[in-house]
Amino acid sequence: MSGSTRHSRILAIVEPIVESMNLTLWGLELGAGPRLVVRIYVEGPEGVNIDQCADISRHTGLALEVEDIISGAYILEVSSPGLERPFFSAAQMAAYVGSPVVVVLREPHGEFSGRRKFPGTLQGVNGEDVTLSLPEEEGVLTVHWNDIKKAHLVHVFPDTSNGKKKR
Repeated sequence: MSGSTRHSRILAIVEPIVESMNLTLWGLELGAGPRLVVRIYVEGPEGVNIDQCADISRHTGLALEVEDIISGAYILEVSSPGLERPFFSAAQMAAYVGSPVVVVLREPHGEFSGRRKFPGTLQGVNGEDVTLSLPEEEGVLTVHWNDIKKAHLVHVFPDTSNGKKKR
């Protein structure tokens, strides 16, 4: 079974389970390694607690066994997307315009010395195009979502030092 077919089939199982708990499926990742890792990210209006994650894990695990989508051992992880949430679509990024993000491209970008990784501030999202303002006067980068391998929010902790240095 191809990776995209497996992803689609798992998504079709997970989404109704998550929605039945009045939560939203933020995204699904299939990670490589010695064992397949299935990562499910969920969120709700008041966050997500450990019991909800455990329920989703239990129901999803049973459904995956019945449907026999994954042969062999696998690891199932269920969590909130967290402070440095990964993005699974350009549409998800739109709510975070003005926030710091990191974007990793599938291929090196010729205009930026063949770099693939770009930290910057999300300047805008127009359909499937994502625009970043890059640091240190590097300029602006606009890329299509399909050219992005992965992207995530960068959490900046507030400065609570009141200008005082730690000893």
